[in-house]
Amino acid sequence: MDNILPAYNDPLFSILVIIILVLIVAISSFVVGNIKEKNKHKTLNSFLESFNKQQKPLLEIEEMPFEPTLIKPLSLLAQAFSKQGEYQKSINLNLYLIENIDSFFDKEKILEQLGTTYLKAGFLKRAESIFLQILHKHPRNIETLYNLGVVYELLHEHDKALNTLIPLNILEEDTKSLEAHIKLNKLLYNRKLSKEEKVKELEALLSNKHYTYRRVIQALFRLDLEVAWNNIKLNKIDSILDILWFLPSSNLNLDIISSSETLLAIYIAKGYIQPKDVIPKSNIFAIDTIINVKQTGIDNVDLLFNYGCKKCKQHFPIDFTRCPKCYAIDSIQIKESLVEKKKQTGYSLL
Repeated sequence: MDNILPAYNDPLFSILVIIILVLIVAISSFVVGNIKEKNKHKTLNSFLESFNKQQKPLLEIEEMPFEPTLIKPLSLLAQAFSKQGEYQKSINLNLYLIENIDSFFDKEKILEQLGTTYLKAGFLKRAESIFLQILHKHPRNIETLYNLGVVYELLHEHDKALNTLIPLNILEEDTKSLEAHIKLNKLLYNRKLSKEEKVKELEALLSNKHYTYRRVIQALFRLDLEVAWNNIKLNKIDSILDILWFLPSSNLNLDIISSSETLLAIYIAKGYIQPKDVIPKSNIFAIDTIINVKQTGIDNVDLLFNYGCKKCKQHFPIDFTRCPKCYAIDSIQIKESLVEKKKQTGYSLL
């Protein structure tokens, strides 16, 4: 034995000790890593089981034998259910897939789909839990960070929404407009600020290009009519035409309106102001058409507004700050069309 093992004062003995220590550390790390991975897997499973207990299954898939070839078709089916508004069916399919897939890498996209479905269905706390679980394993998941910000925004937890921008900035995402959007929401929902303080801050934001003119001026019309009228920009009338159209007659500033041919034409078309000898032109097709029709004695033409999203191209009957379909910000497109006037012409957007 003495001839096999080197003596303690032999340099080879030190090398042998180092090799043994490295092997011990490597084996220990491997064992501990496996234990941690199993614990995380159990935690995720128990986390998802808590959702299963709260809902009745709508699809008989729990006893169906799982095969890896089912992942893609069932995932596509869950996505189709979600698009059709069949959220419960989509959720059940996603949960079934997650429970039967071991690798986080393989189930990450399905977890994202599950979280997005919870978000669309209005289960905001569940969506938050799913997104946090994803980020715990994959903190650089950009799409999940954006979706988590949407959840916090809908929950009016604006500070948490702003915190999601920190890792996005580290990942070199352009978040300036999104930051402005969240900060504006935070300002408008801040009950500690007086009306005067909000008006002062909003007026200052009009010169910041990252804050949309439509949202700021709409908020000003709610808080202070005089300040709002004083900040009307004629080159941006198209973006607030519906807001001006639905204003009650008592909220008009006739001095400012009479000084602008465009504003005067809008309220002549609306019927709030009687035309004089010279009929003003607004250079807005729908407005000028109504005025021309009025001159023929027909007074039953009104405007109907439709709101589209520049990103997903979906259309909605009411305005929005975030697209209800794709959650894009600053993407609203306003389309007016001529319709027959009804007894109730509409309500103020303010």
